[in-house]
Amino acid sequence: MTASAPAPAPARARAAVRHPVLVALRGSRAAWAFGVLALTWTGAVVFASGFDSTSSFRYLVQTASFLGIVAVGQTLVVMMSGIDLSVSGVVALSAVVCAKVAGEGGGAAGITAALVLSALVGAVNAAGVVWLRVPPLVMTLATGTIISGALLVYTNGSPSSAKVPLLDSLANDQLLGVPYSFVLWLAVSAAAVWLLHLSRTGRYAFALGSSEPASRASGVPLGATAFIAYSACALLAGVAGLVLLGFTGTSSLTMGTPYQLLSIASVVLGGTSILGGRGHLLGTVAGALLLTLLTALLTSWNLSEGVRQVVLGVLIIALLLVYARERRS
Repeated sequence: MTASAPAPAPARARAAVRHPVLVALRGSRAAWAFGVLALTWTGAVVFASGFDSTSSFRYLVQTASFLGIVAVGQTLVVMMSGIDLSVSGVVALSAVVCAKVAGEGGGAAGITAALVLSALVGAVNAAGVVWLRVPPLVMTLATGTIISGALLVYTNGSPSSAKVPLLDSLANDQLLGVPYSFVLWLAVSAAAVWLLHLSRTGRYAFALGSSEPASRASGVPLGATAFIAYSACALLAGVAGLVLLGFTGTSSLTMGTPYQLLSIASVVLGGTSILGGRGHLLGTVAGALLLTLLTALLTSWNLSEGVRQVVLGVLIIALLLVYARERRS
């Protein structure tokens, strides 16, 4: 029997393209997000100064972890076709309450009070969405507004400082050169990956994001899924507020404001559809790193805060239009 002739080059190329791993990578929005992140980092190293140092990279992942923790929770809500605009208020609520309570009853009491209140806000959001049938955007925006007003009354507009050793260590110390805050973000992301992609609750969230009426008809528990997603989102925003308190040593009413927009942007940049039902949480990790890198890059070019916000806003709108068109097609 004669040996068969080797396949021509075009056939081999087509076979390579059809390789399962390559096909999966081509279709993975998370993989594309990490690719864009790598290209952006390369461009920053080439066209800006200071981005090629270890300390710069360490500071990048440290500051990205604050946004990343909030964005992980936002992903859980967006995946089920929801949104949480109260995360900025919860970040401030957690930091302010912890600082106030820690000054009177100790750090453990402050941390506990902050986390309990944060989870309670998430439960209220879920109750409004599920039982009162208020649209998530309206419900969470109203909740965030109430939190802002309550904090203004609670603090009389004055910032509060607190030195909580656990939070200070978590925000500023390192493990083998890796910031503890980044390690915490990775741990939170790993738990969220399991919840969203490997658990029954995650399957329910994907189903609700794809089609809520069909999911309801199939017996998907909207109430339980929404309570888990919104409570986890608010709880993680509270965790981010605590880490920020440890990082800065002080709390303010506006410290969570940037994370309302940026957490949603991280989800979208990571490849998750803003309409829900499609995406991967690992893409959100790449999105948070990318936004932090872009912000640092724009800052290194001495662009004003207003210009940076315009650039990020235009980017988010462009991606929303792309995903909306894709969903209709």
